[in-house]
Amino acid sequence: MNSQGNQVLEEEKSTQLDLEQCFHCGLPLPAGGPVKAAIESVEHYFCCGGCAQVSQVIHQSKLQKFYQYAPLERQWSPPQTAPPDSIVFDDQDYQQEYVRQTQDGTLVAELLVEGIHCPACIWLIEHMVNKIDGVIHCEVNYTKRNMSVAWRPEKTQLSHIISSIGKIGYRAQPYEYDRLREYNKKHRQDILFRLAFAGFILVNVMTAAVCLYAGDFLGIEQKWRVLFQWYSLILTSAGVLYSAKLFFLSAFRALRAAVVNMDVPISLGIAVSYVYSTASVIHGGGHVYFDSISMFVFLILTGRYLESAARESATVTGQTLLTTLPYSARKIDNGVETLIPVRMVKVGDVLRIKPGEKIPVDGIVLEGGARVDESMLTGEPIPVKKQIKDPVAGGTVNESGSLIIEATSVGHQSAYANIAQLIEAAQNSKVPAQRVADRIVPYFVTAVLLLAIATFAFWSVLGYPAMAVTAAISVLIITCPCALGLATPMAVAVGAGAAGKHGVLFRNAMALEVLSRADHFVFDKTGTITTGEIDVSTAKQLVKDDHLWQKVAAVEHLSEHYAARAIWRYVNSEAVMAATTKQSGASQNHFAVNAFENVPGFGVCAELVISKDGADNISTQHLYIGSERWLTKHHIRVSFEVRRAMQEEQNQGRTVVVIVSDSELLAWLSIGDQIRIQARGVISALLDANIPVSVLSGDNQQAVVNTVAQLNPERGAHNNEQITVKAHMLPQDKVEFIRNLQAQGRRVAMIGDGINDAPALSQADVGIAVAQAADISTRAADVVLLGGIEKLHSAMTVADITTHVVYQNLLFSLVYNIIVVPLAIAGYIVPLFAAIAMPLSSLLVVGNALRIRKQANKAAIRHQRDENHGYYFASNTGSANG
Repeated sequence: MNSQGNQVLEEEKSTQLDLEQCFHCGLPLPAGGPVKAAIESVEHYFCCGGCAQVSQVIHQSKLQKFYQYAPLERQWSPPQTAPPDSIVFDDQDYQQEYVRQTQDGTLVAELLVEGIHCPACIWLIEHMVNKIDGVIHCEVNYTKRNMSVAWRPEKTQLSHIISSIGKIGYRAQPYEYDRLREYNKKHRQDILFRLAFAGFILVNVMTAAVCLYAGDFLGIEQKWRVLFQWYSLILTSAGVLYSAKLFFLSAFRALRAAVVNMDVPISLGIAVSYVYSTASVIHGGGHVYFDSISMFVFLILTGRYLESAARESATVTGQTLLTTLPYSARKIDNGVETLIPVRMVKVGDVLRIKPGEKIPVDGIVLEGGARVDESMLTGEPIPVKKQIKDPVAGGTVNESGSLIIEATSVGHQSAYANIAQLIEAAQNSKVPAQRVADRIVPYFVTAVLLLAIATFAFWSVLGYPAMAVTAAISVLIITCPCALGLATPMAVAVGAGAAGKHGVLFRNAMALEVLSRADHFVFDKTGTITTGEIDVSTAKQLVKDDHLWQKVAAVEHLSEHYAARAIWRYVNSEAVMAATTKQSGASQNHFAVNAFENVPGFGVCAELVISKDGADNISTQHLYIGSERWLTKHHIRVSFEVRRAMQEEQNQGRTVVVIVSDSELLAWLSIGDQIRIQARGVISALLDANIPVSVLSGDNQQAVVNTVAQLNPERGAHNNEQITVKAHMLPQDKVEFIRNLQAQGRRVAMIGDGINDAPALSQADVGIAVAQAADISTRAADVVLLGGIEKLHSAMTVADITTHVVYQNLLFSLVYNIIVVPLAIAGYIVPLFAAIAMPLSSLLVVGNALRIRKQANKAAIRHQRDENHGYYFASNTGSANG
């Protein structure tokens, strides 16, 4: 037939469909009469005025190709409309929370789009929005149902973009966390309902299957066999239509896109087994496999539900960070101070921040001075001094003094929001190592289909049609990728459980495989390699004074400086208190502080009033505590040995504090961050295994170099050659450093503990958070070391063992198929035996996976026994880096 004839037939078919269903959405026309509308001079019928209007807009916008891409047999829900109050989205106050601005002035927003049915909807929305003057970029994510759009504010407004989307039948609104959480919750609930229904079906079908299998061996009357088979058919049909619907829809979309995903063999196995079993019931002969179908659907849905829950947990990481910001701010307007919600703060507003409060937004200091804890940005525990014109970041903590600031960045422009965006971008851009099963399945399924077809053709040509059907079905059933599909998730489940027993939490499956193959380890310094707390490292008393540390405690108790707090903790420790009590004996002295003063650049000074063994025996003493400037100010000479000892402490990156009277140096201390003893063994073991190590920190270069030098001093220069040191690193710098390593082909493991490490943990191939990590870091990480950094050994050992078992399971699955497929083709395996062999292969995979627990326990015992000889990461299954 010529092309003109084909066109006539298509037009006739379209006209016939147009008389039966809505031209736009495909729903049946209403009994009361359809809505008629002319589209390009041709009259069409619609179920409602909304569909008619949407169709007219689509054609007027020259986007009628949408109907060519949309499925012919479609039944969509009625078109959505734009929110009636979408004009509010243009308000600058509203956009501060949901819209971010780039350096060139472009505005970017994330929108949640409701009403998307198929890939054709994606095409329509993107083309419609990109036609709007001023829109720079528009991209719709089919899986998440969200849209990213960038536009020039001088040419168009967000409300116009949203209303344009509403005109073609979709509702768009800002991608709010609450709406996203509600959407994910509904999706997870849908899977849960299908899973519960599949479980109900499985229990009842298995009951009937037990009776049928018993009848095959012990005998059963035909009427009871038929009854149990029909009973199983009815129940399984309900399970396939509802619970397995997700698999069939996914397989259909994959095949339409000319690809093969895991749902294709799943759907094929269910469909073939169901059709064959149904035919056996109807014709009253043969075996049925409804129990295998029901069990298969239930197990796969269980995996989907766990996957959905894990995905939802990952999407809220950035939003969890934003919820740690304060809810209110103190705004000063014409001298009047008012408490307002932080979301109402605008750029240019003047705010007051009191001591101990979190700074709500980014700003510039207008009045006052204070020390601000910026550890959430830099990871460093030492507060930073802020004066007039200095910048401050939202989320940091004002530890001392009162500040008046001018807001410079709010909402999506703030430093906190920037970290959240870095986390989300890293999670979305991360491409983990693909499972071997996923790479094999497309080829495996194609080969199985060809073999089944060839088997059917072979026996048909030989004149055995019954054998052709039986052998082809046996090939499909016995090669159903149950064992192949369980090879990875089962091993991962057991491996994750074994890791938890040894103090390691794996938050996702891929972390096990990636960690076993990591070939570059990146460590945060503060809080990971070091304790993250400022403490006294060295204390030297140079004069005999049994009550010196009690005097120091009395003075430092009045100071809020971070060094003063560290010294006060030290002098009030049990060891120092016990030594002081032993030296002073029965002498009971009392110290009162008079004329306390904080001297900028020097430290503190005070006059002590000392009561000795009674109220009448009173004396005074001036005490000066702080920097070495006190020595210069009082013209105090220090011996060469003391000066050298103090210099050595400074070379190690510590701060020296002197305690001076009017004429002499009484004592000196050094304070700094302490190295974790366990970190030395962990990093030394990595270096011994020739695995490169990098140390990143927001601290200064000398402090980081000194910390690395303390990790293993005996290694000398060789230690420094193998460890890359990077200082002054902000969160985005750490992310960029890891990206550069990944661009070189490295598989990077990042170990950190602070909020500032969260973006880097997300960017790394595997992110590892230590036990004391901030909540946001544990959410961004793939692995959490519950027992501290020393648990990295257990994590790597379990990951190594699990990965090897995964490969063993995959190998077994392939060998199993190589053996049984020829037997099935030759007709030696009947469908009944195939149905029994298929779950047996899965049980063997499960049994092999259970060995992980035993091997992990043995490795832990071996490590404990050899711990005195240093940490090691090689297990009996191979080295940690694969």
